[in-house]
Amino acid sequence: MRHWAFLLALVTLPALAVERVTDFHSTIEIAADGVLTVRERISVEVEGREIRRGILRDFPTDYRDRFGNRVSVPFDVVSVRRDNSAEPYALERLRNGQRIRIGRSDVLLQYGVHTYEITYRTARQIGHFPDHDELYWNVNGTGWTFSFDHLSAEVLLPRPVPAAELRAEAYTGPQGARGRNYQSLIRDGAVGFTSTAPLGRDEGMTIVVGFPRGIVAEPGLFRRIGWFFSQNQGVAAGLIGFALMLGFLYWRWSEVGRDPEPGPKFPRYQAPDGLGPAAVRFVDRQGYDDKCFASALLGLGSRGALRIENHGAFMLKPTGKQVEPLVGDRSVMALAARPRTLGKTYDEQIQTVRASHQRELQLLYEERAFSKNMGSLAVGFVIGALAVGAMFVLEAPYAAAAVITFLIIATLFAFQRWLPAYSASGRKLEDEIEGLRQYLGVAERDDLARMKAPPKTAEEFSKFLPYAVALDVEKTWADRFVIALGSAAVAQAVSGWYSDIHGGSGFSIGNFTNSVSSLGETIAAASTPPGSSGGSGLSDGGGGGGSSGGGGGGGGGSGW
Repeated sequence: MRHWAFLLALVTLPALAVERVTDFHSTIEIAADGVLTVRERISVEVEGREIRRGILRDFPTDYRDRFGNRVSVPFDVVSVRRDNSAEPYALERLRNGQRIRIGRSDVLLQYGVHTYEITYRTARQIGHFPDHDELYWNVNGTGWTFSFDHLSAEVLLPRPVPAAELRAEAYTGPQGARGRNYQSLIRDGAVGFTSTAPLGRDEGMTIVVGFPRGIVAEPGLFRRIGWFFSQNQGVAAGLIGFALMLGFLYWRWSEVGRDPEPGPKFPRYQAPDGLGPAAVRFVDRQGYDDKCFASALLGLGSRGALRIENHGAFMLKPTGKQVEPLVGDRSVMALAARPRTLGKTYDEQIQTVRASHQRELQLLYEERAFSKNMGSLAVGFVIGALAVGAMFVLEAPYAAAAVITFLIIATLFAFQRWLPAYSASGRKLEDEIEGLRQYLGVAERDDLARMKAPPKTAEEFSKFLPYAVALDVEKTWADRFVIALGSAAVAQAVSGWYSDIHGGSGFSIGNFTNSVSSLGETIAAASTPPGSSGGSGLSDGGGGGGSSGGGGGGGGGSGW
């Protein structure tokens, strides 16, 4: 019977042996310049299953900080030994780090315990905080396919810092766990950790050692900036593109976007050169909008060619009176041919007349009175678009890419407003328009007296109301006449060509302003076709504490 029991034990013993890490000890020496020299002594039980030729040790070198920026740390292998003898190895690039493949493909290991010793250097692993520095280090990593019987680590500081000034914590278990199966020993200039329970596969130990500032040199600002841009080429490309775009647009603005010096300003009591209200607004704004069209319609009304009624919907009623078109209003005369109701649905003729009106003003004044310098803006747009594309291709962090893209768009909008510039003749015309605005927009009685303005009559009010609308001073213009003549007289002055649902209660500039705004919205609708982890690892360090798998180092391992 004893004979059979002995034979059964011999047969089942190999099946009971499990490939595992019997002991893992790491010594981490911190130099004064922040370089870490790490020696890992890894004892493994080899049974020819997963471990046949050697082991694999993976080390992460590429991370993302809490803002999504890339952070890369150096990793240099110093030596690899097995059972006190040098062992061949090869480095393989992983998606986020390096793999050390230890062993030879043509040599199989003998069964039993083998001890590997891996020595490597790394840097940029020290965290610098306002009140302390620390090493937050993942000793073995949570990516091992083997269990661990025992795990230990020792951290050696550059000089013997008193034990009372050191702090130590550790976390054990799978990724993100905060297990406390460890013991620590703090002595002057060194801290030791040891596990108090076995660890399963994909489990590890992360240690945190806090020490006074100044023990390890903190990298300077320019060095950190250099690291950042060398590892975040997408951000660098975006910033370079933004700087090039900004520099180009500023250069073009300084070359072609500066207006000539304005001439002397004085009030003008007539529109310059027979310009209609729309032309006045177009030159003043250096562009076209719906209020240009609305002021042109009001101009036809004030001259007696058109009656405008707003009783829930705008109605344009020709009066039959023949008037000569003012400069810039010839296209709009088509709307004085027959009655028309303006609604907030697409009207092909309104769209056609509006487009013709815009082209008429552009032909009259663009490149003559002013230049939009759209070519320069287009080049700036291309540079900005290339910068955004480079950030996308180079996978810039979302937050940084969003900020740079916003800056590019905001800069383009700003220079769209700044690049247009008046010609010499355009500057003179704008000076005259400013003089008209000065007359229409002055509210103080003393200023009016100094101007020696024409008498305040109902005819004067009606004649220049469309120009006041074009220059956005209609409220000041109307208030002046309401005070002088009374709202009833002012209402009577425009009653021949304009009325609204409030027409029986006297003239209200508030109602009129709302009506003009509604007219602009109606024109816009009628002319638009449809479809058109950087925190501390210490539990009281301000970063929420640490966990197993956190910090630098770590990785994992297996056999081959």
